[in-house]
Amino acid sequence: MLDYKRLFIQASIALLLSLMLSSSLSGAGAAQMTRICPQGCSNLSIQEALVNASAGDTIIVESGIYANPFIMGRPVNLQGRDTGSGNPILNPEKGRAILAAQGAMLSGFDFSSARAGDERSAGCRLEVVLPATIYLNDFPGKNSVCPEDVATWNSSRMISYQYNSRVQRSFLGNYWADYASEDKNGDGIGDEPVVLNQDNIDNYPLMQPAESYLISDEADGKSEMELLDARVGEEFVISLSANPTTGYGWNVDYDHSLLNLKSSDFRASSSKALGASGTSIFVFEPLMPGKTTIYFVYKRSWENIVADARAFQVEISA
Repeated sequence: MLDYKRLFIQASIALLLSLMLSSSLSGAGAAQMTRICPQGCSNLSIQEALVNASAGDTIIVESGIYANPFIMGRPVNLQGRDTGSGNPILNPEKGRAILAAQGAMLSGFDFSSARAGDERSAGCRLEVVLPATIYLNDFPGKNSVCPEDVATWNSSRMISYQYNSRVQRSFLGNYWADYASEDKNGDGIGDEPVVLNQDNIDNYPLMQPAESYLISDEADGKSEMELLDARVGEEFVISLSANPTTGYGWNVDYDHSLLNLKSSDFRASSSKALGASGTSIFVFEPLMPGKTTIYFVYKRSWENIVADARAFQVEISA
């Protein structure tokens, strides 16, 4: 098994050299997004992308099996994304992860070995050296993680999700294959927390693998997220077709620390026909630089069936 301490030292040296080179060429810029996939979209490995990243950057890792270990040495947002064949899988033989940056975020990865065709490993698959946020990942069990510092094992904000055809909203944790408690209210979140140790507790454990909780439009990996550029203090508008006479309306989910929803109104079309549709208009004010995603779900308030879903990725510069 690879000596992760030695790997950490090597990655740290590479990171330092990278930072020295980048700082000599340019000043600090806006947060960036990098995509990683097994073939086609990038020539970078996960580790190389992490070394090249700056604090606050987002790295999207697409569906596939990733065999090499990696260390997060900067506070970046590392997101696994289902692009058609499930969340990205970290191969149990070598695919170990070490979170060694305070403020790092890790979500959307499959640490379980079942779908990779291997036996489940009881060894440490994820080590947390410094405080980080870890949610919407799949783990074979509690013994597969080794938290050496205090970490947050659920999302930092409430998320709209779909479970058993019902759309709900809650904080979301991780899926633990050895979880044995019940879900009496059927919301997809276990009634009892997963206690790793006294300082590390998943209070919102998932009853099924994480990909089961995504809104269908996001989970199929076929619809591309719309990209928006914004500046701090400068309002921007998102307009979506709607018809409130049918009982349907847009429900919005966004990061309140980065965005302020200034207003949301409906503007009817010029048609005088009974029941004519119109446009729902959402005005947002960016509060600070960063990168975030705004999710919209189109549904009736008394139903839990999603008629439509939209997502907008917003990059906010100073």
